[in-house]
Amino acid sequence: MNLYVMRHGLAAESSPSGRDRDRPLTSEGILGVEEIGKTLRAQHGPTLGRIVASTYLRAHHTAELMAGVLSAAAIPIETFSELEPDEPPPVALLRELATANADALLVGHHPMVIALLRLLVRDVAELPLGLHPGMLVGIARPSGPDVKPELGGSFRVTTVLRPAR
Repeated sequence: MNLYVMRHGLAAESSPSGRDRDRPLTSEGILGVEEIGKTLRAQHGPTLGRIVASTYLRAHHTAELMAGVLSAAAIPIETFSELEPDEPPPVALLRELATANADALLVGHHPMVIALLRLLVRDVAELPLGLHPGMLVGIARPSGPDVKPELGGSFRVTTVLRPAR
């Protein structure tokens, strides 16, 4: 199972509504997300089973852009409030994904995405020091009869992608 954990692309400082959750991606953020999607497709060619994003506009738009670039536009983007900025890692969602054993993309916010990665990755020294807007970290969990059911510490880092912009 490959899990791609991504922080939303670079977003505007404010929104027309004044609400943080409504902040759109900037044009630079859109280009950065598309760049990450193209690089991921070229390096791994993932066949995603699920795409999950927070309910915030910038995360959902990031997921839509990634789905388009990865030729996964037919996969509906699921939204989960558990992927919002100040939520704890979504353990129930992670268990569900592990049970399905299908590759998935999760798009969320800082600091939740960092906490999620620290929970899942065996060697946290493999993780980047920060997860800036538009960054993606790919992690893999081995499969087979010897794999323990616990999720914590069972993944290894396979990919770290940063937008050039």
